[in-house]
Amino acid sequence: MEKKLALVTDDMAINRVAIKGFLSIIGLTVELAEDGLIASKMLNQKKYDVIFSDIEMPNMNGYELLRAAKRHPLNGSTPVIMLSTLNKPEDIDKAKKLGASFYMVKPFTADGVKNALKTLNIIS
Repeated sequence: MEKKLALVTDDMAINRVAIKGFLSIIGLTVELAEDGLIASKMLNQKKYDVIFSDIEMPNMNGYELLRAAKRHPLNGSTPVIMLSTLNKPEDIDKAKKLGASFYMVKPFTADGVKNALKTLNIIS
């Protein structure tokens, strides 16, 4: 069985490494991007099974990346999980309206990520 491929986008290296470590442990292959602009270019390279994105990033924020991903011919149907410190209802609502599959407030738990992936049928 081929491993699922995840794209993790966050401007904080510690967050990227932490998410990658957890996703690798549960069997996903993980690619990293430090901002939305880099991630949007990576969307042109291959099809991802799931995209994780922070919101507050330089160059292209997570909302802009989410909008770009949902319009993308290759990754338009890929589930996007937003991971952010923004926790106001309007932030969550905006992400959902733009097509986010899940919204998790940092700090998140490994179990929370695992449950999101199970709900989206990325893992069993």
